[in-house]
Amino acid sequence: MKKYLFIIIAAIGLNSFAQDLRIGLTLAPSVSFNKNLVKIADKWKTVESSGGLGWKGGLLADYRFAGNYNLHSGILIHSKSFSADDYSGSITTIEIPLALKLRSKEVSDNVHITGFFGGTVDLNVGARYKDKIGDEIQAIDLYNKFGTSFMAGAGAEYDLDFGSVGIGLSYHLGLTNIMKDSDDFKTIPKHLSIDMVFYF
Repeated sequence: MKKYLFIIIAAIGLNSFAQDLRIGLTLAPSVSFNKNLVKIADKWKTVESSGGLGWKGGLLADYRFAGNYNLHSGILIHSKSFSADDYSGSITTIEIPLALKLRSKEVSDNVHITGFFGGTVDLNVGARYKDKIGDEIQAIDLYNKFGTSFMAGAGAEYDLDFGSVGIGLSYHLGLTNIMKDSDDFKTIPKHLSIDMVFYF
């Protein structure tokens, strides 16, 4: 009897969890503008900025845990390009966001305003580097494997009969240096993205 009672309670719990969980697919063009700093006389000074266009895509998940509040997460692949006076390249990062998301009640027919803030865990999995001569190398060893970022954004979602579509703008600020084995030089990644998503 206890066994069947446990199964019933577990099934009710899973059903409730599924009702409050939304899975989505996202595609987001991005613009990177990294901040490069060098240490001079024990002080960090900005020497140049580097950046370029990119894109990211993957899976998102929103779990509504109270009222209009959601736990926002997922897994994304982000391909970023960058360039400066004497070099250019690209880096591929797996981003795992974890944020608090607010989804408002309807402000118009089927339209909701959204906003979120939180952070990401970033895993750098690939990089290419091209110097001013034009020689290209695999450069993943130049970068730290792991990083973290702060993110915040806002947008709107429109409910359909079979899901919802959303669009928004988000800002991502790196909290860690992405360069490896460098005590006198560091790069802080930053980017803006236009987030387009479809939730099932």
